[in-house]
Amino acid sequence: MNKGLIISYGHATHQGLKRADNQDAFGKFPPDSLALSLPKGLLFIVADGMGGHANGKEASAMAVHTVQQVYFADPRENIPDRLARAFEVANERIYQRATSKLEFRGMGTTCTALVLKDDRAYIAHVGDSRAYRLTKSKIEQLTQDHSKVAEMQRLGILTESEAKSHPEKSHLYRALGIAPTVKVDLVADLPLRPDERFLLCTDGLAKIAAHEIKQIVLANSPPAACDKLIQLANARGGSDNSTVQVIWVKNPAAPGKGGLSVVRRLFGR
Repeated sequence: MNKGLIISYGHATHQGLKRADNQDAFGKFPPDSLALSLPKGLLFIVADGMGGHANGKEASAMAVHTVQQVYFADPRENIPDRLARAFEVANERIYQRATSKLEFRGMGTTCTALVLKDDRAYIAHVGDSRAYRLTKSKIEQLTQDHSKVAEMQRLGILTESEAKSHPEKSHLYRALGIAPTVKVDLVADLPLRPDERFLLCTDGLAKIAAHEIKQIVLANSPPAACDKLIQLANARGGSDNSTVQVIWVKNPAAPGKGGLSVVRRLFGR
């Protein structure tokens, strides 16, 4: 384990040009540390609320607050287990709120979280916000969108261009708070590599192609990259709230013995 890992971090959020308010929420925890050697690492979260202006904003804020609260309070050492439990508790709390009064019906939120601990990365995900890993040679989407349109694209029913213009592209079949229980997608034990970046974003960046994201992130510092991505999203219509976090891992630990990277994807628990 290399305790000399350094990260550079940036974030940006904007309500867009067509929305009256910003229903996205995000956070980095602990907020004042950049050390990956902390006992429970660093936690980054983005969430995109839905269910009406006030309800969506409340749902995304609840998700960010609950996930970080439960994750850091959990005494277990297993990071995927802690992340999964944090998402489950967030789902329970938002669902209870959504079903408590008629005015809260439809409340829910996406949530994507990244933990960087020592020389490993971990991701938990529900909805259609995204996590990417970027290197000089490629950009890799580490999450799957939980929308019916994305599923039809994965099955070959729709082309990429058809999916992007489909009127129901934002209809989710999985999100926090829309059902009593939730399945959480997990990516575990992803070795960190020298000079790679991670990006978390809400779907306000949907009109920016992956290769454009890669070009902007690699050419700029994390704060500047975030600002430029938000500016581009707004230049292309700004039809939704946009939130982005960029994390640049500098001089991380080398991959495990033999240089092989092992990604274990768990869908549900």
